[in-house]
Amino acid sequence: MQKRLLALAILAASASVSTQADIVGASAGAYMWKQSWDGHVKSGPDSIDMNDDLGYDDETGKSFYVALEHPVPVLPNIRLQRTDLDISESNQLSRNFTFEGDVYTAADTVNSTTDLTHTDATLYYEILDNWVNLDVGLTVRMFDGEVRLATTGREGSIELDAPVPMAYVNARFDLPLTGLYASALANVISYSDSSVTDMSVGLGYEFGVVGLELGYRNFDVDLEDDGEEAKVTVDGYFFGVVIDI
Repeated sequence: MQKRLLALAILAASASVSTQADIVGASAGAYMWKQSWDGHVKSGPDSIDMNDDLGYDDETGKSFYVALEHPVPVLPNIRLQRTDLDISESNQLSRNFTFEGDVYTAADTVNSTTDLTHTDATLYYEILDNWVNLDVGLTVRMFDGEVRLATTGREGSIELDAPVPMAYVNARFDLPLTGLYASALANVISYSDSSVTDMSVGLGYEFGVVGLELGYRNFDVDLEDDGEEAKVTVDGYFFGVVIDI
């Protein structure tokens, strides 16, 4: 009798674990992103072109995320993502401009860094969960960056370190019996004279709990505040590995 009760207890525990596995899920991903930079910054009367004045071209960045979904209906799921988004160059100027009260002159060699690295904390709800998966929620994007210019005897910077709330939409479309899927993700906000738009689309192939993704990401930031301005576009293709359990 004791052996039979023990066997039943083991079966019940196994069923409980299996049920929890069906309703509690986690995923994580790591990406390499080939970034093309374009745009301008301003802190004073002159607009400074990132390509012509600062010599920006391409850079490679990384992005990582983890997400946890649970069975409690009233509580949102959570997703955390970190994106490295920075570039540094040294370039000889062909014209004069003013930045942060300092005049930079033609033939000066300017060392510059633009850092838009950020961490996203997202709370979301799963609206659809079949061959079409749809999540909607709110992201708080915490920038940890700056725009910095320096040459002999002169240095100035614009701090970019404010939290930004953004609408979040994440969709995935599975092609049954193939392992292939398409995905699209967007974080957006527009207020006053500023906006931030971050959108990506991708194609993936999943085998077991591992997926490989290839896609395109476009990040636009347009910030204006008390004479300071940053209008930057970073876009390019990415490749990633995703684990979904």
